[in-house]
Amino acid sequence: MGIADSARRMSGSLSETGRRALDHLLTDPQTMSQLSAAQVAAQLGVHETTLIRLATQLGFPGYRQFRASLADEGLEPVTSAGRMMSRPDDAYTLDALVDDEVAAMQRLARSVAQHEVDELAQRILDARAVYLFGPPYASSSIELLARRVRRVGILPIVLPTSGRLIAEHLTSLTEDDLLLSFVFRRPDPRLSRIAAYAQSVGAATAVIADEEGLGLDPRPDQLLVAPRGPRSNQRSLIVPAVLIYALQFSLFHLARERTGEALLLLDDLARSVGDDEPSHWG
Repeated sequence: MGIADSARRMSGSLSETGRRALDHLLTDPQTMSQLSAAQVAAQLGVHETTLIRLATQLGFPGYRQFRASLADEGLEPVTSAGRMMSRPDDAYTLDALVDDEVAAMQRLARSVAQHEVDELAQRILDARAVYLFGPPYASSSIELLARRVRRVGILPIVLPTSGRLIAEHLTSLTEDDLLLSFVFRRPDPRLSRIAAYAQSVGAATAVIADEEGLGLDPRPDQLLVAPRGPRSNQRSLIVPAVLIYALQFSLFHLARERTGEALLLLDDLARSVGDDEPSHWG
């Protein structure tokens, strides 16, 4: 979601000074993205804290991140075909793709602190059930996380894509649960309504996103941003997988006895019913 879209959703909560500053920035976003908060503030005749406050209201941790997103504002969106055709002939190879994924994982390690992973893991451990929601192209990440938490004795409930079926699942959501959503590129239009209902019943909410400044409304209790790569490139699905495995290790570290017993039970049950996964054969 772009800055202009986020601003439209939050127009009622911005001050007159904030709206004026935003209008000024959006007149030429690419040029404005090259200026510091102090330089823009001087043009407007306001204090630079006005710009910093505006960035925070729009969902950015700081003005630097806001400027980076501002540089993309108004540019034509990059389509899947565009991303594929933008790769030069020498960048289609397996070696090039591996280099891209390595770079993406290095960005992940710089972007996400261990305490953020531990905080989300603790929210999962504290929940009666974890409700998982995301777009269809996040289905592989959602299913992987569902298996990881199920293996350690935590109930995952994957919300379907049909609005009616989502509603049926939400009837069992309680204040003891966690709604954990994936946001890749832009929020699903239904997320705000699902999150608002979750918060109305007292459930905890968390979002794993691949971009800063999404202007999520309502704001989740925790937002974890794990970049999957620049908009112009094919975005990594390995990054969320690595993050999910990090969550698994954190779950075990924070609740070693509880998760250890769940894994032992899993092994016992697998032997009892017949473990048909080749990776587990002796």
